[in-house]
Amino acid sequence: MKNLISYRGAGALLTLLLMVTGCSLPSTDLAKPDASVPSNYRYAPTKNGKRAAVSDKWWRSFGDSGLNSLMTQVRTGNRDLRGGMKRIEQARALVDSTRSGRIPRVSSSPTASRDKTSGEVVRGSSVGSQEGYISNNYTLPVSVDWELDLFGRIRRGEDAAKADAQAAEEDYLALRLSLETQTAAAYFSLRALDSEIGIVREGVKSRKSSLKLANDRKDLGVVSELDVAQAQALLATSEADLAALLRQRAAQVSAIAVLVGKPASSFSLAPRGLTGRPPSVPAGIPSELARARPDIRRAERRLAAENARVGVAVASFYPSISLSGRMGLQASDISDLFTKGAQFWGIGPSVYLPIFRGGQGRADLRRSKARYEEVLESYQQTVLESLAEVETALSAAKHYRSQVSAQNRVVTASAQARDIAKAQYEGGTVSYLSVLDAERTSLNGEREQARLKGAEFVNTVQLIRSLGGRW
Repeated sequence: MKNLISYRGAGALLTLLLMVTGCSLPSTDLAKPDASVPSNYRYAPTKNGKRAAVSDKWWRSFGDSGLNSLMTQVRTGNRDLRGGMKRIEQARALVDSTRSGRIPRVSSSPTASRDKTSGEVVRGSSVGSQEGYISNNYTLPVSVDWELDLFGRIRRGEDAAKADAQAAEEDYLALRLSLETQTAAAYFSLRALDSEIGIVREGVKSRKSSLKLANDRKDLGVVSELDVAQAQALLATSEADLAALLRQRAAQVSAIAVLVGKPASSFSLAPRGLTGRPPSVPAGIPSELARARPDIRRAERRLAAENARVGVAVASFYPSISLSGRMGLQASDISDLFTKGAQFWGIGPSVYLPIFRGGQGRADLRRSKARYEEVLESYQQTVLESLAEVETALSAAKHYRSQVSAQNRVVTASAQARDIAKAQYEGGTVSYLSVLDAERTSLNGEREQARLKGAEFVNTVQLIRSLGGRW
């Protein structure tokens, strides 16, 4: 009966303490993630096709076997990407570590000791002698500790760890997309350089022919040394430009080697000019960004983690209840350790009551809420930046189409002007200066055409990245 009364009294006291502790808890109503987006992109094509089945192998739409090979190497060999996978493993291990707090913990710490008691301590006692006495003690205990997560502190901590792990996974996907698009942009820039190098090499051949023609005409007495000097200067300029382009190409190949995780000294890419046009990329609608872009999903997961940590801060206002148990064997002689009389045990609950902490709990809660609101602002900023990136890439794609079309007309017209100037020079009706100007204009036009084509491909890659790399 006394035990029943004591249990009821303890229960009533615990209930009262819970009421006192919880009656003044602050509100945990937090702002929901909300980022308003427009219904359509401003610079999206009028005929904007629907998105096809979702795929993260976006580079296949370019139909370039060289690019396909590089992407496989990036996914398997890039060192930063491998490090990102290890960060995911760390985050997942932290989830398991946090989850372990909900499971009873069992431990054991066996001891064996031999002690001599001071003779002064035992003097006058019926035990021992004037010199003291020697005793042995053997203990084989097992302890069990279990915190009852009645108010969700451990569970909310586990929720935060899970959200962090999911954010790490999204961070990995964002890193992978960034590395893939860097590689694709570097690849198409390299191919544009190859096209430009081919144009300049043809220009060197043409200017060597022009120099020979100028020398032949000088030998015939038709022209002066001036024409020869001008032809030599133009040839030297083209040769210098070629050397500069080859230097740029070597640097670009080395950069790609790092991206695919290979030593630059053993990596090479055969020259090949850029042909065709980049694929048409449907932009979809702005609301799809939140599902497509890993950086937005990462920001949303970070927001969920901070929301869970607010719950942890709230749970700190409530009592913490644990159950502890201890049992085992103890004897002064090891031969008696496993006898029935050597058994011992004990069990009992413990309650931690946060009655007064000098405002620490409320300060921690304010900090958690402020952190949540900070991450919320970061989430909204990420959405705004994403929309701006898409609009910029769409606008660039539109203007690149117009610019490429105009540059094609420049190349056609300047080639005609160059051929006419050469014919007139051979006929003696114009000076060599006219030929120089026509050749320079034609060569510069072709080089700009190659650069524009490369920039158009690179911008398409940037558009794909801004859309999340999936459509």
